[in-house]
Amino acid sequence: MSKQRHYYNITGKNAATGEIEYTQRPLVCDDKFEQDLVMLAFPIKMLEDISPLLKNFKLRDDAAYFFSECKEVVSVPEKHVNEKGEGKLTFMSYFHQFPQSVSNFFDDAIVVVVIHPLGKINEQGLQDYNMIGYIHANIIHFKDADGNVNEGYYYNVLRMSEATVEGEAIYRRKRIFTTVFSVLLDLTIVNDIHFVYANMGRENQGILDALKMNSERTGKLYETFPMRNNTHINLLFDSRSASKKLIDISKDEKRLKEYYQMIVASRQNYVFHQLHSEEKFFSMVNRILSSSPSSKIYMLPDANGNIASAGFFINWADYLHLKLQNPKGLFKVIDNLQIIDRILYITLMVGDEKSVRQLAKGGAFRFRKEHGNLVTVLNAHEGDPHFEVKKSFIYDPFVYFAIYDRPEMFERMKNKSKDEHGNVRIFIDTPML
Repeated sequence: MSKQRHYYNITGKNAATGEIEYTQRPLVCDDKFEQDLVMLAFPIKMLEDISPLLKNFKLRDDAAYFFSECKEVVSVPEKHVNEKGEGKLTFMSYFHQFPQSVSNFFDDAIVVVVIHPLGKINEQGLQDYNMIGYIHANIIHFKDADGNVNEGYYYNVLRMSEATVEGEAIYRRKRIFTTVFSVLLDLTIVNDIHFVYANMGRENQGILDALKMNSERTGKLYETFPMRNNTHINLLFDSRSASKKLIDISKDEKRLKEYYQMIVASRQNYVFHQLHSEEKFFSMVNRILSSSPSSKIYMLPDANGNIASAGFFINWADYLHLKLQNPKGLFKVIDNLQIIDRILYITLMVGDEKSVRQLAKGGAFRFRKEHGNLVTVLNAHEGDPHFEVKKSFIYDPFVYFAIYDRPEMFERMKNKSKDEHGNVRIFIDTPML
């Protein structure tokens, strides 16, 4: 049975008075949680000064405690399995620093937190609490089929607490996830957003139910798109000889501009392609390279010294380490070898198939030797020109979903994105899933 809740949409702090500026938004929710919830949505930059925000809503204003709660919830296992337990990849992400490690990936996001106030009041009149949920609605700008720039959301870092009382998962089993989606979709109404997308991992009936229920309630549609998460063991995948041919262009502005043009040429028609300007591209590059000293952009030259292939090699180990939970099949072998926690993620690869293969193998060798990265992750979907290069015998099928309320515009974007075989191609080259 539906119930009435509300959340606070916080826009910032008044420059003159220092007061927190916000509106209270009503929500129709379908969760089964019997107690009150405090739900806050605020710009990610406000994490830098979170205490006044918490105090404004009569919550314990201890920033260290808030961030420890964030880390605990964000470290909850990300289960890329369906409701039958099918799927190999379930892992826990331990970010080294919070909020720095997450804000380095996206500098323009809305943070949504779901908080359970416990009723315990301290001497300042502030309530203690547990954090239940944490998510980013990252603001993106993409071009539609007509060349117009639109604002949208890309959801990531979606986590729900697995806290238990007497063995019962008191939050996860209360369908609070559907209420989180209610907040996220209401933000699209508040901010006039018509398109959002995200990676849900393996197709999961619970997420699909939440998508269907909340999309219909807000007059929106949704669609899913399959992709493949490929995991390579570098010792078997990499190449010493290929590594010798690589050139580091991370600080070479001229080469980076050439690389960017190759990205545009290969992906400009993809649905939700957001690197539609040099400024956007360099902002992302500078943010990652400044926060991850070991990450690099490598090129492989052709016979004339031009870029034959290039790619962005992001060392996730600079931000987090991963631990597999209940690994199955070959992932169990990987877990026993204890090599999963230092991951190299290669994205935005351009060039012909043969050259890109050498680029990836050469980069994997360098990162294994120089930084101890023993695993490389390469994501692909049907229509990806490098699908065969990225394939691995260790993989998990993932699913992206899109939510929209302009079906004709979305259909035009999909049609424009299709390759010669009719595959719809969406932009999956984000720095963090």
